[in-house]
Amino acid sequence: MFKHRTPFHVRSLVLGSIVLYGGLACAASLDPPSLRCASVINPAGDVDVTWVVPPDPNNEFQSYVLFTSPAIGGPYNLLTQQFTYGTNSYSHVGAGANVGPQFYFLKTISTSLDTSLASDTLSTIFLSVSQSTPLGSAVLDWTAQHVPPIATANAQLAVQLEHPIGTWSQVDLLAVTAHHYEQLISICQDSLTYRIALQNQLGCTSYSNLAGDVFSDVTSPSPPVMVTLSVDTSTNQTVIDWDPSPQDDTNGYIIVLVLNGNNVIVDTVYGQSNTSYVWSGSDAGLDVESYTIAAFDTCYHGNPAAPNTSATLSAHSTVYVRTVYDRCAADVTVIWTPYVGWPVTNYELFVSVDNGPPLLLGTFPSTVHSFSHEGVLPFKSYCYVVRAVGSTPLLVSLSNKVCRTTNYPSVPQWNYLRNATVVEPDHVLVVDSVDLSAKAYRYRLERTFNGQPWEEITTAPGGVSPTITFDDLDVITAERSYTYRIIVEDSCGIVADTSNTGTSILLLVEPGIDGINRLRWNGYVQWAGPVVGYTVYRSIGDGAFMPIAFNPPDMWELDDDVNSYIASNGRFCYFVEANESGNPSGINSVSMSNEVCAIQQEAVWIPNAFIAGGANDSFKPVLAFVDVKGYELIIYNRWGQEIWSTTDPDMTWDGKLNDFYVPQGVYAYYCAFHNGAGKKFEERGTVTFLCCPN
Repeated sequence: MFKHRTPFHVRSLVLGSIVLYGGLACAASLDPPSLRCASVINPAGDVDVTWVVPPDPNNEFQSYVLFTSPAIGGPYNLLTQQFTYGTNSYSHVGAGANVGPQFYFLKTISTSLDTSLASDTLSTIFLSVSQSTPLGSAVLDWTAQHVPPIATANAQLAVQLEHPIGTWSQVDLLAVTAHHYEQLISICQDSLTYRIALQNQLGCTSYSNLAGDVFSDVTSPSPPVMVTLSVDTSTNQTVIDWDPSPQDDTNGYIIVLVLNGNNVIVDTVYGQSNTSYVWSGSDAGLDVESYTIAAFDTCYHGNPAAPNTSATLSAHSTVYVRTVYDRCAADVTVIWTPYVGWPVTNYELFVSVDNGPPLLLGTFPSTVHSFSHEGVLPFKSYCYVVRAVGSTPLLVSLSNKVCRTTNYPSVPQWNYLRNATVVEPDHVLVVDSVDLSAKAYRYRLERTFNGQPWEEITTAPGGVSPTITFDDLDVITAERSYTYRIIVEDSCGIVADTSNTGTSILLLVEPGIDGINRLRWNGYVQWAGPVVGYTVYRSIGDGAFMPIAFNPPDMWELDDDVNSYIASNGRFCYFVEANESGNPSGINSVSMSNEVCAIQQEAVWIPNAFIAGGANDSFKPVLAFVDVKGYELIIYNRWGQEIWSTTDPDMTWDGKLNDFYVPQGVYAYYCAFHNGAGKKFEERGTVTFLCCPN
């Protein structure tokens, strides 16, 4: 590429005071010098050119002529003429090799004024240095000295750095054909100067121009690689071990706890070689703990200033062990989470009994995460640890240590059904007192009625509270009385006790045509204390319930005379409340019956005649046990025309229309109303109006 052919415009040479033209010169009898080095020697861009002197066995040497150009294609100008045969270098002052490459070639002039062919063209190495994008590296690019490299050049060139000023060091060795290099900056901030050096077998070195900039280290260290997480089984705290970041300016490490998908910084460890840590807040016996680590260097940037900090690699997670003890089956199921961080070859499960030495229970493949330890004895302490084993001896992680004391809890000794009471037409509430001094697996509510077999209604877990409430929602309280009991199962599901029974109260009411509602009910069974009596409550026309009677404990009926309430709608509703007294626990109960309503037969009396000015001078139906809602009374004349109406049951028709008496005669009426059950009734008939006696 740089092989040079002499351009026409340099074929004339200055030899002292003689000008020779190429056209007059004969064929060259001497070889041209062999260029070996073109080195930039100072920041101003001056260049030292070095060559190998050609042989001159016949003493025909007259001079060397050196040409230069800032471009390989020329034009080339005569730089110097050297008349001493042994001269092998020249210093080109003002060459400008600091702003671009400079190209050189030589010729030899013999005493016969013959001019040799031109030597190969050799260039200075021109180096440019820039900042990387993003910042953090110095980017070096340079031109080639010769393409291909001259045969005597070294196979490698050196990238050199001046830092601090006056001290040069070798950054790297590259192939001689290289022309690009990037160096990651590890100096916090300073001016850095670079050059390229290429040695030649001759012993000379071609240096490039000096180039540089003010660089900052904005590159973080390499993320630390965690070796393992392991739990100290004596404290159940996680021990973190990792490999150090290789960068020399690594200042320390940030310990990161990964909690619910969030990174929480828990501590900072200083020193590149400090690669183990235990967090004081760790408790790997509560759950899986996950950690990752970031490295930071000594260079601070930003406002507020902060060091360059690496990213974090994927978190590692501890093996978390828990146990499930089945006292009834006499086994402990050990369950563990997988180790996360490196592939697990197998898991080893160890057990110690009553603080004895650990024994290997079994070895399991990486896909197995549980084991049932059968045949454990009661009232012993069993402690378990799992060890995750990787592919190398260093990859070992211990789980937390979890201990389980085996036992067989005491059996419940008693159970008391406190109450069975009607809450809604389809709802009976049962309240039960339990023995909390022992453990029960569950409580079963059973029900029977009319001598039927006992059936399970619902269950409740044991150990919740001193009292348990059951809701029986599959009942018809207006038709049946239900008897309940509680079956107590111990911690292994074996029946340990059966409670007393509790029987709900069924109230029945029959409305008599004589205006007496007759109430009958069954007595409550069976409290620890006696029934002190029964309170009967009544509601009239959907009004508020009020107590109307208190019966002794052996009297389960009542006749309620409602004839004095004929002005009501005839709807009478009742419930009975049983009251306990003298319960040994000091807590007396109340049980309520179902709510039931009696509808008294409605009664209507309608007169068939009235006389204006007489004793019976107005017309109105007389109602008993009738709901006035929807009441309507209409009077029609003989042609079916409506002449008077009202919706007020207390209003009477006086035989007038527009303040004048209607003609004497027969008139039709229509009367509508509802009874206490909401049923609508209609009455039609005629009434005779006698008018205006003398």
